[in-house]
Amino acid sequence: MEEIIQAIISEIIRRSISYILHKYSVIPRPEMEDMRLQELKRLLLRTHIIVTEAEGRLITNRVMAHQLSIMRKEMYRGYFTMDRIRSQAREAKEDHDVSHSLALFKFNRSKRRLFSTTGDTRRSNELQQVIQNLNNIIADVKEFIIFLKNYPPLYRQPYGMHLFVGKCMFGRQMEVDRIMDFLMQEENLSMKNVGVLPIVGPGYVGKSTLVAHVCNDTRVRDHFSQIVAINGNVIDDKNLSSLKDAWVIIHQNNAMGGNKRLAIIEFPDNVDKVAWKKFYLSFVGCLVSGSKIIITSNSEEIKQFGTTQALMLNFLPIEAYWYFFKVLTFGSADSNDHPELESIAMAIAREMRGSFIAANVISAILRRNLSVQHWGRYLASFRENIQRNISAFGEHPYDLLQKQKHAFYQINEEEFMVSDKYHASYLSGDNIPAITMYDVVSGNVNYEGVCEVLAWKSHILPYKSYTLSCMIQKEQTINRHSTEANC
Repeated sequence: MEEIIQAIISEIIRRSISYILHKYSVIPRPEMEDMRLQELKRLLLRTHIIVTEAEGRLITNRVMAHQLSIMRKEMYRGYFTMDRIRSQAREAKEDHDVSHSLALFKFNRSKRRLFSTTGDTRRSNELQQVIQNLNNIIADVKEFIIFLKNYPPLYRQPYGMHLFVGKCMFGRQMEVDRIMDFLMQEENLSMKNVGVLPIVGPGYVGKSTLVAHVCNDTRVRDHFSQIVAINGNVIDDKNLSSLKDAWVIIHQNNAMGGNKRLAIIEFPDNVDKVAWKKFYLSFVGCLVSGSKIIITSNSEEIKQFGTTQALMLNFLPIEAYWYFFKVLTFGSADSNDHPELESIAMAIAREMRGSFIAANVISAILRRNLSVQHWGRYLASFRENIQRNISAFGEHPYDLLQKQKHAFYQINEEEFMVSDKYHASYLSGDNIPAITMYDVVSGNVNYEGVCEVLAWKSHILPYKSYTLSCMIQKEQTINRHSTEANC
């Protein structure tokens, strides 16, 4: 009798579990995904509040700064994941509507559903991982919030996020902390051993911007009696009569006195090791203990000149870059109110190789007309120009510009723009080109021949203007130009 009762109980338990599992399994996948997206949205809101509050305070504790960096990184990843999933869901719905209207065969629909299920599983796992990471961060942040109250606020103006991002350096806090540690470190150095920090990275990654913001920091300006900038091209100049002729003073702290200098040296791609050694030995004779040198270059050769490990500067990861581009593009508007535009913007961001200049140029173009038709046409043209350069030159146009090589773009059905030099300079007033990139892209330029085009004028330190040397020409001459460039 007891065995029968146990068997009945086991069967009841088995059926109850099966019923629960069945009930859970029949919950529609889109509904489950929506619930998780709502949970992710709430977690991102909480994380964003903490990050914003922390960024408004002067945090000097390195461990807290590191924890803030982790929060910021996971926040970017969360926004990227949420926006990408919503974008993919909209694209899948559009594909389904098109397939349904065309009355596809059942076999094809089953095949599509099979591939879609695989993608859904991967997407669901990624979403769950992001939610779990944010939950862990929020659970561990209580002490961080308590200690945060001990740090003074920066008392900055309450800008909207789009204004704040547009007027401040973005995504380089860890690098700033590394440079500050190097500069503030008090060492018992002799006059012949001045600390040298190499900063290496590809062109237009933001090396000059990073150094300019560090040099503008009050802590740095109070620490050195003088900050000087030196063009690396003059280091191997045999006609240089005096070392003082090689530098430009960018800050003078008369209250300190002495020769405790910070020297910023920007090298070209090719660096002469012998010339650097000779210059270094002569230059340190003008400095006192505690002076520092920061050298920057696209070339990794300068790493051997450092007295400490080089700082490698790379483009932002796609998660942080998307957040930056989205804020610039939509401004004060909420991207959630423009789902189709958000999908197009994400597709464009994926093709920009993390370029800060491209983000500022393209966001300005898109902001002028918040319509799906305008953004869709721009995306199609953008992709066509990328493919055109890959077919003609074998590389992405942004990679070509990095190497100062020819890249070309179609303006309209008849005209093309060919560029071969991409450079940054401190232009102002009448020296700034009258033709802008927006004028070219929008077809407002009635011009043919060689010209200088203003791609973007930076609103943040060091306030450089980025220009392109271009040739605007008719379609019939573009093939000849392409052949000559390949030769």
